[in-house]
Amino acid sequence: MTDLPDYERPPVVEVAVAVQFVPLPQFGMREAVAVSRAFEGWDVVDVLPALEPMVEPPPGHVVAPELRFGLGNPPVRVILSSEGSHWVAQVQQDRVAAHERKIAERPSFGNVSPQLANVAARAARALDTPLLDEPHRPEMVEVVYENEILAGEGWRDLSEMDQVLRVFSDAAGAEPYEAFEQAQIGFAYSLIEDDRFLGRLRVIADPQADPSGSQSIHLRLISRRIVDNHDLDSVLEQCHADIVLGFTAVTTERMHEIWGRKK
Repeated sequence: MTDLPDYERPPVVEVAVAVQFVPLPQFGMREAVAVSRAFEGWDVVDVLPALEPMVEPPPGHVVAPELRFGLGNPPVRVILSSEGSHWVAQVQQDRVAAHERKIAERPSFGNVSPQLANVAARAARALDTPLLDEPHRPEMVEVVYENEILAGEGWRDLSEMDQVLRVFSDAAGAEPYEAFEQAQIGFAYSLIEDDRFLGRLRVIADPQADPSGSQSIHLRLISRRIVDNHDLDSVLEQCHADIVLGFTAVTTERMHEIWGRKK
């Protein structure tokens, strides 16, 4: 992992790490309140319906999201924040997550991974049951990097997305449609080792523009891996490596120079 590419000025603005585990019997408002009380010094941002379970079907298969039914009220998700929203935590029936957002310094996987352990420990104490261990063992992990790539640094506007992302061509079609105004794209890679399907890396690029005329590309990379019997920390580290290598692979050398690639 120490040989991963590194950048002096990467465009990352948020890093999130999540673990999905064998679900709790229920997680309604009562459990959400108990968890929020365990986060002293944090603010409750919201209580929303729970996210659907993460599912990664093998290549060539389409599998509907797994439905999980519990007793009591519909499951919810509690969202908390601290330090002026620098940190965000999420807890629900089958998942814990930690986010670091860019305030002054750039967010880092090295910061978020320990914070995830802290979030899981606090939630476990509040619920009086172990999390990320039997009987609520990890099933799948997810690491997400959010990047904001501003126009004006290596590219002029959203018609030049090919200057940033290799997937685009400077001639997107035959005349008179060879040049596009802007583009939106998403693609995925299967993560396979020794003929075993381990998960998937997704790349999503969205054009962004605000009323002032500023333009940017919101580039999101998501790595999900199945835990099986592997060590949780090692799976999280591999997801991090997927994203760093994937980011370098899908962006152009021109932008690597601008971001100050060191290796």
